[in-house]
Amino acid sequence: MSSSSSSTLPNATIFCIIALLGQLVLVASTDPLPLAQQLRIWKCRQRCYHQTDVSPSLCHARPDCYMCHDYCRVLVVAEWSLARSMCADRIFCSRGCRTACQFHRLHTATAAPFANALHKA
Repeated sequence: MSSSSSSTLPNATIFCIIALLGQLVLVASTDPLPLAQQLRIWKCRQRCYHQTDVSPSLCHARPDCYMCHDYCRVLVVAEWSLARSMCADRIFCSRGCRTACQFHRLHTATAAPFANALHKA
């Protein structure tokens, strides 16, 4: 891999990550989430749109926005150890992922281990 492409992921890799996250979201979305968690996801996604300067209707077409959008839900429903690993992964956690991780680090006061793990990421 050349030095100019080392900081960006190939489109196929990004697609695979998004597809895997989509599967996790589908499995986790069988039960409706409590209103507080739904609100946290909505607020996180608003930050995604703002940070990437993309409208919600176009978010799916922009990898950083789409990954942020997906991570907003995944980080709410995932076990804290999985969330920590996802946010700490410097290769696969893109700018969109880091935006969602930062939001959840700042807004997760009730799950101390999860918040601490995200703070270290």
